[in-house]
Amino acid sequence: MKILILTVLMLIPTRMMAAELLAGPMISHTTTSSAIIWVETDAPAKVTVDYWTQTGRAMTITRAAKETMTSESYPHTGTVTLSGLVQNARVHYAISVNGKQIRALVPQVFRTMPAMQSRQNDSTYVADFSVGFGSCLNPGTQPMQPAFAEVLQHRPNAFLFIGDINYMPGRSSHYGEEPDPVRYAMAGYHREVRHVPEIRALMATTPSYGIWDDHDYGPNNSDRTFSYREETLELYRRYWPNSGGGTSQTKGIFHKFRISDVEFFMLDDRYHRDPNEAEDRKTMFGRGQIDWLKASLKASTATFKVIANGNSMVVDFTGRGERWDNFGTERDDFLKWMFAENITGVVFIAGDWHVGTLNRLYREGQDTYPLFELLSSNAAVRTDPIVQRSRSGWRGNPQSIATVYPGFNFGLLRFSGPKGNRELNMKIVDKDGNVQIKYVLGENDLR
Repeated sequence: MKILILTVLMLIPTRMMAAELLAGPMISHTTTSSAIIWVETDAPAKVTVDYWTQTGRAMTITRAAKETMTSESYPHTGTVTLSGLVQNARVHYAISVNGKQIRALVPQVFRTMPAMQSRQNDSTYVADFSVGFGSCLNPGTQPMQPAFAEVLQHRPNAFLFIGDINYMPGRSSHYGEEPDPVRYAMAGYHREVRHVPEIRALMATTPSYGIWDDHDYGPNNSDRTFSYREETLELYRRYWPNSGGGTSQTKGIFHKFRISDVEFFMLDDRYHRDPNEAEDRKTMFGRGQIDWLKASLKASTATFKVIANGNSMVVDFTGRGERWDNFGTERDDFLKWMFAENITGVVFIAGDWHVGTLNRLYREGQDTYPLFELLSSNAAVRTDPIVQRSRSGWRGNPQSIATVYPGFNFGLLRFSGPKGNRELNMKIVDKDGNVQIKYVLGENDLR
């Protein structure tokens, strides 16, 4: 009998028996009627998502299931798309791998996005919502990240990870010449972030979007000359489905999505970037991405247009550095085009600097509106109290209009108000929930 049992078991593919959930689930791109759920298994496997929705006080429950196969090649990632959902509904879900339900380590429930106008008898109503964002978190040095526990308390409709979400080796010489170990390590860095308890809970309950900066692209201050440029692009897209990445003509991780009357433009500041130290440096984004951004902005009907990037986009310095004005006339040419085309409602968010602050670029005498940039960094990368004290009074740059906060922080954008009088409430919040920076913009301030 024992021999018979062993024979039967041997007929079952070993990979299918052994496959387990390695990372995830993560809620990715979500709309009023759909959502993408991302997972990673330790071997190719069939992943099933059982889900049920709850809407209104009547608690009407609708149950369904969707499935996918994770990829044959390493890393074994996959996505399941839930469709036919209802706007602003609570969606509960469970994950099974090869038919075995995985015990949830955190609550597995999220909300679909609110419809922009869902009140039939009120033409001025526009849905209020909030979006969090942050950058610079190093799970290798900060395995517990309390700022993200505070994010969960605010329950944003989405969270944007805008660069330096992990810290790969800082020098090009650290990467060696064999691609297999490099790919293996890069995947490990992406996975490591998803094992941080607070981030795991956030990703399982909140639609999460990502773009990279230098440290989750490659070496410190890396650019288009990075020898593993194609490998890092392929792996990033494996771990961050987003709403897409690049275009058919232009590679990259840039993408866009919309919530209610606000559109978000997520930029890629590494794949096409000229080296910072090159004398003839001209571009941070590449012509294809700039053309995409211009066309997207021109076509947008959103009240607010939020442009997200790892590096600062509005700060002016003298000398070289990690910011857009360091690349010839690319930034000023873009801004000149933007105002000539009467693109209204543009606001920037950025990271990278290991502090939280608010920047404003305004040139007196020009027919433009001020350009605001809320910068949130050090979600969990720097804790040295001496460094914090030394930076507490630093004004940062000529565009700073707020204090510079060096402690753990994240950004919070709250959009509210009736049609024609919408407001954007911008905040930098610390790990204890204290508001360190606050600024309110009306839609008419950005015209």
